[in-house]
Amino acid sequence: MAHLAGLVRLVHPFPSALDAVAAAAVALVAGAAMAVALRLALGMLLLQFAIGAANDVVDLPRDLRSRRSKPIPLGRVTTREAVAVVAFAACVGLAAAASVGLGAVAVGIAGLAVGLLYDVWLKGTAFSWLPFAAGVALLPIYAWVGATGTLASTFWAIIPLALIAGAALAAANSVADLASDREAGVSSVAMWLGRRGSLVAGCVALGLVQLAVVVSTALSAVSPVVLVAELTGIALGWVGLRLNAARNDRLARLGWEVEAVGIVSLGIGWLVALASAGSL
Repeated sequence: MAHLAGLVRLVHPFPSALDAVAAAAVALVAGAAMAVALRLALGMLLLQFAIGAANDVVDLPRDLRSRRSKPIPLGRVTTREAVAVVAFAACVGLAAAASVGLGAVAVGIAGLAVGLLYDVWLKGTAFSWLPFAAGVALLPIYAWVGATGTLASTFWAIIPLALIAGAALAAANSVADLASDREAGVSSVAMWLGRRGSLVAGCVALGLVQLAVVVSTALSAVSPVVLVAELTGIALGWVGLRLNAARNDRLARLGWEVEAVGIVSLGIGWLVALASAGSL
């Protein structure tokens, strides 16, 4: 059981599952059949598993100093097993995306490359938010292209907001990891901007995204369900930020997760509103 629990932790289950759910939801909004949406979700889930496991392999020297509770330092998962998980998840994830179409697998490869770039090179630098933000922006592209084979021109407005939302999540994630990063001597956004500066940057980024969504939604008639999804996303975003600001590592981590759920809820509601208005 300890080995299985270690494997589950290795693949970073929460963000991976959330991304998979988001991919399925976006595909369904785009009009995909359930079978296609599920294959896209599986592809996203496994690609995120690969990125998460690779992160722990690359971070092993640091984790031995400051995060010995993680699966590999604990001895619950060997480095060889972790590398095997990366290879298996990446291959099967890309195969699942390829089963939908060339567009989906192309975007999937881009997303995997961005994630590995973060793991291997940019994590621990002041630019770690860039691949984080790019990954968030690629998710709706992956699902929409997988579902339709094309990308609506409206996505040129969606992509910048997705990048900003990704930057907000990167700031929150950095704040949640601030204590352990300091202990390990690892640089990060929060180390460069400071805790307060990162929280302010996250607030500004989240506020900009929410304002843009509210303004664009107000210009079209939306169903009560869509409105509830958007308002729920907005509320969860600010609750998450408040928790993220707590001087408690567990609450700060929970805050990042709550904010991520809020952004997904807001984003899905917004896409439904745009699709209902004929803008997608």
